[in-house]
Amino acid sequence: MGLGQRRHWEAPREGLGRARNVRFLGDGAEWVWNLKKDRWPKALELLDFYHGSQHLWSLGRALRGETQPALSRGVKPLRHKLRRGQEQKALRQMARFRHPRGEVGEIIRREQNSFQSHAERVHYQRMARRGWPIGSGAVESACRQKQTRFKRCGQFWTPTGLRNLCALDEARRNHPWDELWASN
Repeated sequence: MGLGQRRHWEAPREGLGRARNVRFLGDGAEWVWNLKKDRWPKALELLDFYHGSQHLWSLGRALRGETQPALSRGVKPLRHKLRRGQEQKALRQMARFRHPRGEVGEIIRREQNSFQSHAERVHYQRMARRGWPIGSGAVESACRQKQTRFKRCGQFWTPTGLRNLCALDEARRNHPWDELWASN
């Protein structure tokens, strides 16, 4: 079962149908937003703040070079605006940056386009005020823990074996563990 199918199956089981507010936090990859659009079209979208910040730093390096003081002077105010509810000002400011010819210009253009495509997904202050996380760090940490459980030195699994181990681990973590062992 693919990730999208699994999440779609798990969401109603965990109460998605009863939720008044549904939020979808993504890292900016196109396939993530397509998954959201396909499975949960009414969910409010948010670009992970850390990933958005990475794009800002890339833009800053293209504009100001690699020197830390110049880079920080260019990026920190934009990052502050995004985080503090002034996202429209930050987006307008980014859109005004000139992009010269060559590799630097391509980077600037790419990052400007990225922020324009995510313009409705950068309402960080609004989300934080509701008590919702603006970053996917907790989920990524959980994924890392799960990966290290099955990807240690010398461990090799067949696709079927890994699928079975993951199913057992998921059952243990999500409570139907006793149902697996119940005799009929």
